[in-house]
Amino acid sequence: MFSEHDVRFSEANLRRYVQLGLVPRSRRIGQKGKNQGSRGVYPIRAVRRINLIKKLMAERYTLEEIQDKFLAFKDDIETLDEASSTLLVRFEDKIAAQAAGHRRDRLFDELRAVRRAAAELLEAVHRLEKLLIPAAGARRPRGGGVADPTELL
Repeated sequence: MFSEHDVRFSEANLRRYVQLGLVPRSRRIGQKGKNQGSRGVYPIRAVRRINLIKKLMAERYTLEEIQDKFLAFKDDIETLDEASSTLLVRFEDKIAAQAAGHRRDRLFDELRAVRRAAAELLEAVHRLEKLLIPAAGARRPRGGGVADPTELL
């Protein structure tokens, strides 16, 4: 995907980011046909995460700083979001299969309340994360490192 958009990003960097826990692991998908093996498929959040990492590295953060300061809670928050969404869809499907009537209406009302509570929980978790972790775009003084392209002579 990166090469299609002329973004420099190597497979070695991807492997390193996965090993450091910065990017979620791939899921292996088997290829059709005899002896075709399998290939790794990454969730779309991996692309967003890589873009964030590249942005922070351009701001001269190290991988260790990024890991400690910016991505400390990301995987757990994303897992919570995905799991709650999946669970709510399963509840909705189960309720939709119920016979029409007062009980079904009451279940849908309860589901709406649970959806609101889940959304409020995620908002609260994001707020807490922002309070604990400095803004990603915040610059801080830093010596050494590679010169910015605008600093090159």
